[in-house]
Amino acid sequence: MTDHYDTLETRAPATRRPNFSRDLPAILRKATEAPGLLPNTSGGIDPVQITDRAALAKLPVLRKSDLPALHKAAPPFGGFVGQPPGAFSRLFTSPGPIFEPEADHSDPWRGARALFAAGFRPGDVMLNTFSYP
Repeated sequence: MTDHYDTLETRAPATRRPNFSRDLPAILRKATEAPGLLPNTSGGIDPVQITDRAALAKLPVLRKSDLPALHKAAPPFGGFVGQPPGAFSRLFTSPGPIFEPEADHSDPWRGARALFAAGFRPGDVMLNTFSYP
């Protein structure tokens, strides 16, 4: 049943937790390379120190409603994307406007694991009615 997804989503929690703690600092280190992130976090992120959910919960939240002004101040992506607009397979404009590049891989919006965790399986049909203000 999981042949459409990788095995990361189906791991037991006891296996998932240590991997989360191990992988989180590298993910955050990559995120801090975006110049637009640091001004929004006061440069206070030390990825090495963020290894669990409690530390992750202390990070400031960047609201989508803040993005239009950030994109306008540092076009076209507000400093959150390190590649030029022509480097993506698609570039979407959300309300605001907010520019959202689509990476060129099989799960560009990184939603497959979340959908799998919610119970969706190959062959299921989903109608997306999420609001994207």
